[in-house]
Amino acid sequence: MRAGRALLASALAAGLASAAGACSASSRKNVKDVAETVLTLQTGTVSELKAQRDTGPFRDYAVPPAEMMALVEAVLRSKVVAVFPEPLQQVVVAKEREGKEALDDSYAPAFRSAVVVFVHAVEGDAGRSRVEVHACHRGPFRRGSIDWEREVPPLLDEAVAKRRAPLRPLR
Repeated sequence: MRAGRALLASALAAGLASAAGACSASSRKNVKDVAETVLTLQTGTVSELKAQRDTGPFRDYAVPPAEMMALVEAVLRSKVVAVFPEPLQQVVVAKEREGKEALDDSYAPAFRSAVVVFVHAVEGDAGRSRVEVHACHRGPFRRGSIDWEREVPPLLDEAVAKRRAPLRPLR
């Protein structure tokens, strides 16, 4: 079975290489990107994560949605540089990268893992939010080191608890 996969990968690589030779520089880059994606079995996209909106699991917080968005952004920035809040959609995206791209805060570079955190308003209660977290790795050979779905919820709990200490009444 492995020999068959290796043969198929070799044939695909050879075909892509010959196609790349007959292309312009930008087309060769596209062929190279496609070959890398196929040969490393890359999967998982931010679009796929965003499609999971409203599927849960959900966590409820006694925090208004706008403030919760800021807390989510701060928590994700404590993990990675590439954090992208989308206030109109009430979602924050973060991408884990490696090497020289680890400190790149632009959207485009490839990622090892990504997370999408949705902040929902709770109908009838402007002071509450419902949050859901969805994450992915780029594939079996491109795994990140952050377990977003395990690490983010407790960090959000901690951020919510610290956001403002209750006032003690005067005696």
